[in-house]
Amino acid sequence: MSILSAIPIKTPYIDQILDGKKTWEIRSKFTKKIGPVALIRSGSKTIVATANISEVIKITGNLAEANAHLMGMSQWDALSCVGYYAWVLKDIVKLKEPVPYKHPFGAVTWVTLDEETTMKVNAESKKSI
Repeated sequence: MSILSAIPIKTPYIDQILDGKKTWEIRSKFTKKIGPVALIRSGSKTIVATANISEVIKITGNLAEANAHLMGMSQWDALSCVGYYAWVLKDIVKLKEPVPYKHPFGAVTWVTLDEETTMKVNAESKKSI
């Protein structure tokens, strides 16, 4: 079993992802992590979804304007993300029951889940499809 990494995402952005309105999570840093991840509602100490990062794209002005809707932003606001990265989320599954986890001190971009929490998230994800 692979231990899941999780991404803390602030409100209202996590809600846009859960509602299917946003599939590009915008980050200032590139990541090599491609594949399954858990999504955390920042500040809640709960995992609320699973997804797959399918690719990471460096955002240009043209990409920002053309894909603002995938970023959950207006075209004007999307232009402020030029030079950032879009972590493209696919196969998003909103968990019917959020899974609690222990947030390590100082974790901002990534949280590495323990084996027990990973198993709970995977089980809840299967029930939520």
